[in-house]
Amino acid sequence: MKKEQKREDKQKWDDRHWSEKRVDQMTERDWRIFREDYNIAIKGGRIPNPFRKFSESSICQEILEIVEKVGYTEPTPIQRQAIPIGLQNRDIIGVAETGSGKTLAFLIPLLVWIQSLPKLARLEDADQGPYAVVMAPTRELANQIEEETNKFGLPLGIRTCAVIGGLSREDQGMKLRMGCEIVIATPGRLVDVLENRYLVLNQCTYIVFDEADKMIDMGFEPDVQKILSFMPVTNEKPD
Repeated sequence: MKKEQKREDKQKWDDRHWSEKRVDQMTERDWRIFREDYNIAIKGGRIPNPFRKFSESSICQEILEIVEKVGYTEPTPIQRQAIPIGLQNRDIIGVAETGSGKTLAFLIPLLVWIQSLPKLARLEDADQGPYAVVMAPTRELANQIEEETNKFGLPLGIRTCAVIGGLSREDQGMKLRMGCEIVIATPGRLVDVLENRYLVLNQCTYIVFDEADKMIDMGFEPDVQKILSFMPVTNEKPD
């Protein structure tokens, strides 16, 4: 009993910095200091701990190998905290400055989610639409997201289609009919292809709004509401 008590006291009063500890030795105080060190602020209930490095996360090995191959070594603050929340399939609003790695922060949970679903191999499955939609306010941002998504999606066999203005609607429609798991779009063109039946969202259960504040500022809120109305009510998460 005395030895156990001493061990408990030692763990209780372990004042080493979090960087000197293993994950299983981290206390609530250590995680609080960790978040302060990386300027991570959180709101909400039952929020999972962030991860200190990619190798300590619960991301599957297949995706971790792509992360390493692409050249990402040190996760950014938004990635450290947002990815563990996203992996629980919870709704999340993330706020971070441009260039802080937000794309990967929502992309990894999205890819993990899609990997858990059946492959859209048959034409009748593809006709039901994508599993996920990522919306961005500008063509430039949508192109950047598509490029990043392909780095990870192609090795995993996950297909991406871009639905943006400035390109032929018919060509985009042809590509959509061939099937894809992820559609990356600007709101205006996405409404266009939905209204003209080039695309349906019958099996879409995952929606990402990148730079949502900018999207609203640019007057896309009616388009966003219209896009959401194309999703079956049964696909929505219960309150």
